[in-house]
Amino acid sequence: MKVPKIIYLFFLLLSFVIYSCESNDDIVIRGSSNIGATNKALVELFTNTSCVPCVPANILLDGITKLSGVTNNDTNVVIIRYHSTLFPNDPYYNFNPADNFARQQYYNAGISNPRGFLMGTSMGGFNATNWTNAINTKLATVNPFGINFTLTYDSVANSGTLNIQVTQAGGSQQSDMVLHIAVAEDGLIMNPPAPNGEIEFENTFRDFITPAEGESFTIIPGQSLSFIENFSIMSGINIYHTNIIVFVQNTVTKEIFGVLKKKLI
Repeated sequence: MKVPKIIYLFFLLLSFVIYSCESNDDIVIRGSSNIGATNKALVELFTNTSCVPCVPANILLDGITKLSGVTNNDTNVVIIRYHSTLFPNDPYYNFNPADNFARQQYYNAGISNPRGFLMGTSMGGFNATNWTNAINTKLATVNPFGINFTLTYDSVANSGTLNIQVTQAGGSQQSDMVLHIAVAEDGLIMNPPAPNGEIEFENTFRDFITPAEGESFTIIPGQSLSFIENFSIMSGINIYHTNIIVFVQNTVTKEIFGVLKKKLI
């Protein structure tokens, strides 16, 4: 059966539109998406290897990392631990002082440690019960932004690509929004132990793939944005213990609206 020429023209035009949307631009705007928002919660902790009061906070977060049932849904809790300038000679701060210090300054978190922030909001002085309750409360709510990403990484060439989609699934229109892509490493060992007695360090911040201040974007409710980010991993990081964490944040209010973590390899 012969197909009318108008049908050929239609599919030719359709293929052109699809190809154009998949260009190598940093941000591609789409009208809608099937990415649903989740109730994943990001906890950011500021700590230091010489900080004795930080040990109980780290123990609590270690329990979540090991899926020990600390919260109502440990698998949905994403953790990043930044090492601060509170005490000198912290090797994890010194690994990447520029990015660690930028995040510390953003939250004004160098005055005392431990300092914990849940989706960008301070959890106050450390109290295991209060922090656990706050995380459980957040886990019971759905974030207004959905995030999904795929990544490819060539360990020989030390190069990778992230294809990220961010969707505002609900809530009001936001301004001053940025995308953050963080690199965090698990299973770091200090032997002999750190000055505060700790040996193993999980969820340790290592690098930002985006600028430390984030990558700005503008979005409206119901809209999706696609980001393409090329990256490499800093020397000294164990790629087999590394996670890539993507989150979106309002730079003024500091509120985080969505987060997702995936293993590098």
